[in-house]
Amino acid sequence: MSAQVSIGDFAVMTSLSRKALRHYHEIGILEPAHIDAHTGYRFYDTSQVDHAHIIRRFRSLGMSIPDIKALLSTDDPATRTEIITTHLEQMEMQLQQTRDTVGALRELLSPVHTPAFVAVRHEPALAVWSIGATVEASEIDIWFAATLMKLWDAVAIATRAPSTVVPGGLYDRELFLESRGRATLFVPAPHSVEPPEGVRAEVLPPAEFAVLTHPGGHEGIDRSYAALGTYANEHLISHQGPIREHYFGGTPSAPTQFTATEICWPIFSTTPAPQ
Repeated sequence: MSAQVSIGDFAVMTSLSRKALRHYHEIGILEPAHIDAHTGYRFYDTSQVDHAHIIRRFRSLGMSIPDIKALLSTDDPATRTEIITTHLEQMEMQLQQTRDTVGALRELLSPVHTPAFVAVRHEPALAVWSIGATVEASEIDIWFAATLMKLWDAVAIATRAPSTVVPGGLYDRELFLESRGRATLFVPAPHSVEPPEGVRAEVLPPAEFAVLTHPGGHEGIDRSYAALGTYANEHLISHQGPIREHYFGGTPSAPTQFTATEICWPIFSTTPAPQ
């Protein structure tokens, strides 16, 4: 048998403050069983305790008010399961992001180390299909994904077969220095085929690079850039040309899921280029 209790007793029973109870009343997810018309005092039913506990528990787990409202307003077990499962997946994603952030912060406590292996390499002239644009550094990830997909599609249509090409990128120093500059993505040009509209055919000139392979995509790549730049300036002669990257492991269905990113830092050659 249930009973009506004061807001004070209900607060003790549910660990919800007066302020929280008033807020949940105002937004319609936990309304009092009775409000005294003369005093305005709120009274709750003891049968509402479980309801209140559900709200408090899920709020403590970061579930949004709309999701809690949807959870409490449905009697369908499948709908409830879907809401809770979606929230759990969001929590797992946030947990992984926190772990990644903690790992990155711990790494920052150590100085940049000299990379284990830096290759000095001559890149010959290369015929490519490319798409370039002047982009803001804050928007480059969106531009990168869309442009890379467009290049994958262009090559797939031209060759009529799954592409095994290794795409690359060129990034002017202004993009790093001013947070806005020229970026170009490219793929080796298919033989004897004209590029589609919006894709440019060009030849990248030969160049000398100090090369470091960074595992994965762009996560944590700033540390690899720092290590490679340190090496290039301490042991070689750095050139102010664009930075070049090569992307390994992507596929047409997941073009930005790289297994490795090759960073190519331009340098002045101290030996004749191979013939």
